Order: sequence, then structure tokens, then C-alpha cells
Amino acid sequence: MLVTWRGDITKDDYRAHLRMMLQDPDALRAGRSLVDLRQAKVLLSGAELVAIGDAEAVPRLGVRQWRTAVLVSSYVLTTQYGIFLHSESTDSVFLDKAAALAWLVKD
Repeated sequence: MLVTWRGDITKDDYRAHLRMMLQDPDALRAGRSLVDLRQAKVLLSGAELVAIGDAEAVPRLGVRQWRTAVLVSSYVLTTQYGIFLHSESTDSVFLDKAAALAWLVKD
């Protein structure tokens, strides 16, 4: 599943996105996503990302595994997003789309 964000991303935007994605049977079957944040401004802290993910995704995923490659334009965002990456997620951050896709599809 490819998700491209543009503009500002608020807590409400992120929460709504997770709810919609986790109700999509195709997305649940895939269990993987490439999130492109290169044209976005994330207005959440890492702690807020974790809290929303724990509240929205964890209960809906149950034992299912989910893997996300996050594509950024610079590693500056990873300082903010890094807290989320150190939680129980299986996410990784990339500058290069080809590298992100290669990581995403490997087992």
C-alpha cells in the first residue's frame, strides 16, 4: 500500500488515516505500506505518533504483523519520528524510494 502525504499532517489526520487503512481488507492483507512524507510537514511529536498508533493500530491488528517503509526528504524528520521507530513497530526510514521498496518486500 502506497500512502503519499502532502502538506500538514495533524494528530486528527493521522488518526483518521489509521482508522481508514485498518478497515480496508486489502490493506490488512498486504500488511505493508510505503509512506511518502517528502512533501509533508508532520505536526506531531514522536510520542504522539506512538500514542495514536497504540490506540488505533495495536487493537485492530491483533497478532498481525505490519511493516512500514517511511520515505523522507531528509533525516531531520527522523529525529521526531525516531521515537516511533523505537517502539514495537517494524518501521524503517529511507531517503531513497528504491531502497525503501527493496526493504519493504524482503522477508
